[in-house]
Amino acid sequence: MPKPRGGQRQQYNSGGGGSSGSRFQALNDYQNDHDDRDNGGRKKERNTTRRVSFKPSALQNKGGIKSRLAEMAVRTRLEDDEDMDGLVSHTGYEDRGGSRRKGSPIPKGKFGQSRKLAPSQFGWYHVAIQSGQRYSKDDVIRAILSAISPDIFIPQYWRTEKNCVVFYVDDYAIAQRLQQNERNVQMSDGYRLFIRVRASCPTVTVDEELKEKIKLVMAKRYNPHTKALDLTKFHADPDFRHIFVGLSRSAVMTAVLEIIQKNIPDLEALNLNDNNLSSMESFKNLEQRLPHLKILYLDRNSILSLAHLLVLRNVPIVDLMLKNNPLRRRYKEHDLYVSEVRRKFPKLVKLDGAELEPQILFDVHESSALPKSQASFLCDASGADIIRQFLEQYFMIFDSENRQPLLDAYHEQAMMSMSVPPASQAGRLHSFWKFNRNFRRIVNNEDVSRIRQLKVGRLAVVSTLAEWPKTQHDPQSFSVDLTLFTPKLISFTVAGLFKELDSSSNSTNGDIRYFQRQFVIVPAGGGFCIRNEMILVTSATGAQARTFLKPPATITNPQAAGTAPTTSAAAGLQNSLQMNQPTTSAAALMPPPAAVAQPQPDESMKIQMVQAMCVQSNMNAEWSRKCLEETNWDYNHAAFVFEKLHKECKIPPEAFIK
Repeated sequence: MPKPRGGQRQQYNSGGGGSSGSRFQALNDYQNDHDDRDNGGRKKERNTTRRVSFKPSALQNKGGIKSRLAEMAVRTRLEDDEDMDGLVSHTGYEDRGGSRRKGSPIPKGKFGQSRKLAPSQFGWYHVAIQSGQRYSKDDVIRAILSAISPDIFIPQYWRTEKNCVVFYVDDYAIAQRLQQNERNVQMSDGYRLFIRVRASCPTVTVDEELKEKIKLVMAKRYNPHTKALDLTKFHADPDFRHIFVGLSRSAVMTAVLEIIQKNIPDLEALNLNDNNLSSMESFKNLEQRLPHLKILYLDRNSILSLAHLLVLRNVPIVDLMLKNNPLRRRYKEHDLYVSEVRRKFPKLVKLDGAELEPQILFDVHESSALPKSQASFLCDASGADIIRQFLEQYFMIFDSENRQPLLDAYHEQAMMSMSVPPASQAGRLHSFWKFNRNFRRIVNNEDVSRIRQLKVGRLAVVSTLAEWPKTQHDPQSFSVDLTLFTPKLISFTVAGLFKELDSSSNSTNGDIRYFQRQFVIVPAGGGFCIRNEMILVTSATGAQARTFLKPPATITNPQAAGTAPTTSAAAGLQNSLQMNQPTTSAAALMPPPAAVAQPQPDESMKIQMVQAMCVQSNMNAEWSRKCLEETNWDYNHAAFVFEKLHKECKIPPEAFIK
């Protein structure tokens, strides 16, 4: 009959003669279990109680990792059973400061060592005590002080949460001591506190109520006679007893600077010592907000590098305190440290409380302000009307369904090239990548690519432009720079935005592109033609895309009665160059005076021009022919006149009846 299993281990503690708490009975009882006969030689009834066997287990026989694991398990059991009487205090609680008991949490770190606390960026540490709400605040603090003696600390921002109490300390050494004693703090009833420490800064919500409290505290710290404000250890002010108003928080520092700007804009000295400052982002444009600030103390803070102080380089500081900051350890030589600080603050005369020797400087006056930017630049104001008329005619045809009429806009030996930025900078411009002649992507042995991507002759140029996707340019975004204007040659650059339309779906949706085109035009026949052109196409920025096709701000034009505008003014120049606006002179509506009589096209050419005009203008053949005849068969000028009259609603409806 098999021996019963389970539930037998408890019988070891229930026999008589054995001490309470021991798993085995007395030695005599143990020996009696192995004696099978009584004094009379009669065989005793076998005890069915399970006995301990010291035979090697099956796992040990197998060897390898399983045997080692079994050995470790046995060793752990034996350690748990060692001298329990010596581990029990007079209160009946186990001494957790000794060996780890069965079922207790595994210590952090290697070999039972407590984990190392990482230093906090802001200098603050969050301490949480599990079940600490069961005891009074004084009892908990007294027990902790007894455990970390002789060190002392002051808990700040004490509060009770669901199942623990929380407070903060601002000393790394104290935080590390608390971390090391996470299980060694014992209360009067024998309970050991479970302490957790982590790097964290107290939180605070900056609202109007908090700003009023900050203003009151700053008022008592301000000296109106010296125009100095002392914010040393601002968070430790008694008025902030239950809230954390640390200047290390960007929101708090920003609110403080706003209060200073509104109430004491003539401040000359500011003391920010001992505030755990590590970032100076809140001090941007401080030279405009506090133009009279000359003395700044930043002692005992957490500024890592002088680079963080670059936001203050335009502030006229003459006295600066930077002692006890991590940045000071970057410089082994004091002279190098002083020279680096003076390079960023050339007006400095006192550093870290020590007077500096006068610098030898050249008497150079501060540079004057840069001139204001303007939308367009014209080297000769008389070329504004010509450039505007040229651009109107060119881009009207360019945005049409057929770009073949641009043949008349280019010289017989015209040259054109186009480039796009790398894909890493502007994205993949699929529609224009095959025309790219950017020399940065063409190595020295690809001279063939240099020549192939350079289009020579008006047929090659227009054929390339015809392969472009459909476009819609925004004339309001154009800016023009006229750099050379002579009777024989004109050089100018136009930049602006256009939309790359999706020709496959006939949709008006598309990506917004930025372009820059540099033209060199020369007189030809009765007008001008393009001799050289360089094009740059890239993706528009988000701000540029948001302005696409938005109407410009309305500007009152004093010359609306018909008087000629003053082209010397910047606004007048821009208005003169602005496309789709009324012309500034009657000559702009007329084609340029022909130096040489323009030859009339033959009848077959006229038929082709009429058909092209029908497609572009949507007029019938009769009115298209009439438009070309009235402009002496100058297709570009005819298209320009049609576009202008159509926008002014001066073309009769019957012109569009086919």
